[in-house]
Amino acid sequence: MEIPARIHLLPAKGSPYVAVIRRKPSKIFHIIRWNTQNDNLEYGSWFKGQLYPKRCDISFDGQWMVYLAMGAKGNTWNGVCQLPWLKTYLEGENCGTWFGGGYWKTEKELLLNGSWAEPNKSIPFQLGNLNSQFGGEDLGVLYPRLERDGWKRSGENYGENRKVKNSKNYIVECLGDDGWYCQPTKKHPTLRMYYQGYFGNQSGYTFKFTIDEYPELLDYNVDWVTWDFLGNLVFAKHGMLYKYELNDFKKGKPSFCKDLEPLLPYDRNIAIPNN
Repeated sequence: MEIPARIHLLPAKGSPYVAVIRRKPSKIFHIIRWNTQNDNLEYGSWFKGQLYPKRCDISFDGQWMVYLAMGAKGNTWNGVCQLPWLKTYLEGENCGTWFGGGYWKTEKELLLNGSWAEPNKSIPFQLGNLNSQFGGEDLGVLYPRLERDGWKRSGENYGENRKVKNSKNYIVECLGDDGWYCQPTKKHPTLRMYYQGYFGNQSGYTFKFTIDEYPELLDYNVDWVTWDFLGNLVFAKHGMLYKYELNDFKKGKPSFCKDLEPLLPYDRNIAIPNN
């Protein structure tokens, strides 16, 4: 059975844009900017290598993205680009895959996960350092980003991590995470996410998503789920994008869906910045 594209979604805090990071095949990434107000999709760079979506972020206005990348030869670097293209506006080398990436704490302040960049151009935001209590990898960027976007902890228990023995891949299960929840307004249903653990290089840090009022809407096949700036539920599943406006939940049908499975990279369009 062919494995569908894996998709991560980065919603802008102050505008109706979502950065779509699509992965298929396993070492090919495609960047798309989705305007969830009119559902226009801007197709940008194809990248051969490895991106780390949970250490990426999109600026409040939806114009910029910060990312950590590994090239086809194993070199790693950080960049700030203008969506939907990966051409770096700011850049800095990274020491392997520890630290890297960052997130916009405010509209004007970008916090870097490790000191990796010195501005060589005039930039529309300040740079600061991210000192996360959750370490230098994915969770150290993801969890502060969730808090910025209005997510709250359901409890203080982050679960117990247990390494799975006799497994071909490195797997660490997380049991008992109280999880996060987010509800844009009282009229919206409550979205929850729970950390499931680290499942090898392909899946990485993995989460389960549920909605209290509509428990059958989301399942384990969902890649990522979040609310956009307009209060729409956006998620990716089996290589497809879905958008539920507030009135769509009772209808049981999304107002927008788009199949990204047929997309194919062409060598002349593959962007490999600084590789």
